[in-house]
Amino acid sequence: MNITNTIVRLAAPYPAVAFDVFDTLIKRDVAKPTDVFLLQGTDFARARVCAEQAARAQNTGEITLPQIYAQPGMEKFDPAEECAWENKVVVPYTPVQEAVRLLRAQGKRVYYISDMYLPPEQIAAMLDRCGYPPFDGGFVSSAYGVQKRSGALFRRFLRETGFKCGDVLFVGDSWRADVTGAALAGIRSWHLPTEPPPETAFPDSAVQAFTANHEAFVSGWGDRLGFTLLGALEVAFCQWIHARREEHPEAGLFFLARDMYLTREIYHRMYPQEETKYLEVSRRSLCPCLLAQNEKELVAAALPRQRLTGQQIADYCGASCPEAYRQKTYMLKTKEGQEALPALLDALQPPREATLALAYLRQSGLRAGDILVDIGSGGTTQFLLQKLLGVSLYGLQLSGDARLRERFSEEETSVFLSLQGADACLYWVGQPMLERMISQDVGATVGYRQLGQTVCVCQQPQNREKRIDELQRGALRFAEEWQNSALSGMRISAVAAIMPFLRMVRCPRKSQVAFLGRIQVEDGGTYTLADPKKLRHYIFHPVEMKRDLAESRWKIGFLQKLLPGPLPYGRLYLGMKKQKER
Repeated sequence: MNITNTIVRLAAPYPAVAFDVFDTLIKRDVAKPTDVFLLQGTDFARARVCAEQAARAQNTGEITLPQIYAQPGMEKFDPAEECAWENKVVVPYTPVQEAVRLLRAQGKRVYYISDMYLPPEQIAAMLDRCGYPPFDGGFVSSAYGVQKRSGALFRRFLRETGFKCGDVLFVGDSWRADVTGAALAGIRSWHLPTEPPPETAFPDSAVQAFTANHEAFVSGWGDRLGFTLLGALEVAFCQWIHARREEHPEAGLFFLARDMYLTREIYHRMYPQEETKYLEVSRRSLCPCLLAQNEKELVAAALPRQRLTGQQIADYCGASCPEAYRQKTYMLKTKEGQEALPALLDALQPPREATLALAYLRQSGLRAGDILVDIGSGGTTQFLLQKLLGVSLYGLQLSGDARLRERFSEEETSVFLSLQGADACLYWVGQPMLERMISQDVGATVGYRQLGQTVCVCQQPQNREKRIDELQRGALRFAEEWQNSALSGMRISAVAAIMPFLRMVRCPRKSQVAFLGRIQVEDGGTYTLADPKKLRHYIFHPVEMKRDLAESRWKIGFLQKLLPGPLPYGRLYLGMKKQKER
C-alpha cells in the first residue's frame, strides 16, 4: 500500500485532516513508550512506571507530567530530562510526513490530536524536530483533561475549530483510541496500518525499531538492503572488538584483508581515535612460502576444501605443475584426497618470490600478542601466521566452527557469534554471501613483489561489482546514524545483530534473490550465489540443474528463484540437513 497516496485520496472531500501523533506522524527508536525510560537507567524506569500508574489511579481524566513527578519516589528525577530523551528518540514517519506536505500544498487545514501526558509544548517541539511545518492547531489530552478514546477530545476539537464532524478526516494507528474514539464524535477515520511490535525485549527490540524507522531515509534498493542486513551486525561486531581491545591495550589491531574491509571502515567511524592496520594476507598468498619451507601439512590446511585439479592447486600455490599431475583430481574434503596431496606438493616448484611473504609480514609490524580480526570459521589464517612467525596472536573471529577450538585455546581466540542448531546451519548457508558483502571489492591477495625497499601486494584482477558498493554504503549509513542517535551508547547483542541476515537467508523475498543472486563469490573457485536458468531449460536438461544447484552457494535462494511461490524452501533445506546429519 502507498500510504501517502491513500491518505491524500481519502482526504480529497474534506477541508480538514487531523492526525494522531505517536506512531502516526512520528515514530520512536524504541519498540514501546516505556522503553524510553530504560535509556535513562533501570532505576528510573522502574520508578517512572510506578509513578504513572499511581497518578492514573488518582485521576479519572488524562494526567499530566507534573502529576507523575509529584508521586513518591520521583523527587530525585527531573522531568526535563525525560522530555529531552523523548526529543532524542523521535523520527518522522516519512509516508505520513509526505502526505501532510501534499495536503498543505492543496490548501487543506491540518491538525494533530494526541492522547499524551507530555505538555503541548513538548509535542510541538518533537514535531518541529522531525521537520514538520507549523500545524493549524494541536490538541493534546494533558492540556484538556480528556482523551480521544472517550470521544471527548475529538468533540473538544470540533468545538474549538468550528468544524462539523463531516468536515474532518482523522488518521491514526490505534483501533481503540483513534478509530473508535473518532467514531464516538461522528468523525470519519482511517486506520493507519502498522507493523506488529518486535517480539524481542529491550534492548534488542530497540535495534529493530531503529532499523525499521531509519531505513525509510535511505535511498536505493541496494543501500537499504545493506542498511538492514549488515548495519547492526557490523556495529555490534565493532563494539565487541573495541571491548576486547580494551582488555589488550598494548596490542596492535590488524584487520585481515579482504574480508574485514567494511568492518575496519565502520570501526574507524565509531572509534576514530584508535590506530588500526590492514594486513593484506590470504591463505593463498601464504601458500608459496609454506611450499618453499616444505610445510606440507600447513599447505594442506591452507587449500580450499573443495574438489581441485593438480593444476588448480599449483596455481593456488603460485607454483609450476608437472604434466603428470595437471588433470588429476583431488577431493580435499575426503581422507583419500588429503593422503594423495603430499605427492603432488613434492612435485610442485615454488616461485622465486615465495619468501617475500615473510618480508611483508615483518614490514607490517605484526608481533606477538597482536590482535587479528577475521571473519573466522576455522581461524586458518591466524593458524598459518602463527606457524610462519613462531609467535602467538590473539584472534577475534566473527564466527567459528569446530576447527577453531581444535587449534586455539580461549586465550588465543574469541568468537562474536555463538550460534546453535538451525541458526548455525543458516549462517553457514549464507556465510559465502556475507563474506562477499563485507569484503573489499578487489581481487584476492595472491602474492608479493619487491619494489625498492618495500614489499608490495599482488592482487588477482577482478571487476568491481556495483551491488557490493551499494550494500556497503548502506551499512556505513547505518553506522553513522546509529552514532548520531540516542541509542549510540547501547550495546547491540550478537543475536539482534545477525537475525535480519539469517531471516533473509532462510526466507528471502523475490526482490532480495533478484538483487543478490547474480553476485559471484570465491570458494575454491568462482561461483554464483543463486542464478538458475529458466525452469523450462532444466526440464530438457536435468543434468544441468543438478550441476547448477550443486555449484550454487545459496541453494535456498536458487530454489526460490527457480520455483517462485509460497513453498518453505528454508524449512525444507534445514530438514534435509538434519536428516543428513542423523
